[in-house]
Amino acid sequence: MAWFVSGLNETLPVKVLGFLQGQVSPRINAIGSFVFVTSMGASGCGKTTTLRMLAGLEAPSEGVIRLSGKPINDLPTWARDTAMVWQCRAPFPFLNLRGNVESALKMRGLGRAERRKRAEQWPDRLHITEVAQCNVARLSGGQRQRVALARSLVVEPEFLLPDKPLSAPDAALKVRMRSVRKNLQRETGITFVYVTHSQSEAFSMADRVGIMSRGVIEQIATPQQVCRTPRTRFLADFQRSSDIFSGRVRAAAAGWTRCRCA
Repeated sequence: MAWFVSGLNETLPVKVLGFLQGQVSPRINAIGSFVFVTSMGASGCGKTTTLRMLAGLEAPSEGVIRLSGKPINDLPTWARDTAMVWQCRAPFPFLNLRGNVESALKMRGLGRAERRKRAEQWPDRLHITEVAQCNVARLSGGQRQRVALARSLVVEPEFLLPDKPLSAPDAALKVRMRSVRKNLQRETGITFVYVTHSQSEAFSMADRVGIMSRGVIEQIATPQQVCRTPRTRFLADFQRSSDIFSGRVRAAAAGWTRCRCA
């Protein structure tokens, strides 16, 4: 299944990845099949807005969002098989941890026995079993974020849209949760489109990394490609790990380039 946002400067790939370069084009370049994408960029560049458009919470001002070739701009949020994990977490304060996880299933009409069966595995998988019966108001910020993640994963959506979900945990837990999230994605087969400010998070977890600037996806590629062959000067500066030289290309051939540096 492929999901493309077209009619913009570039598209955001979601599953069978494709994107458009430059202006609107009917041609889609297939890059490959993967299930974990991270989106990075400075605050205000459009990362969360892109997630909201994919989830149907915000309408694009132009262009078309397509799911398996079919436009879904007018498809309501509840009809899209997506789950968004909010940065603010938004748990139900009148429910305990298990109640919060089961609430998503209750909204989908599942019976009590089925809800309990499907929900009971997630506290253990996210390392919050010891507080499973606690009211969420008594949980730490990191624990609440994992409750929000469990509530989204329990419905087994095709697309999970986490918005900076590791902003609250302590440093050691952040590192541990990276491998937990990646393992969960592999086990469930759910496509993650994951927004983060952390380069270490993005490069350690993702199959593809997309870096945005002012509403434009500057590059989307494997972590290795983004690091070794940034496509623009902005990308090289953004990573702050590249030696940048100014100069002129004097000659070029297959496998080599001769430059004169300023």
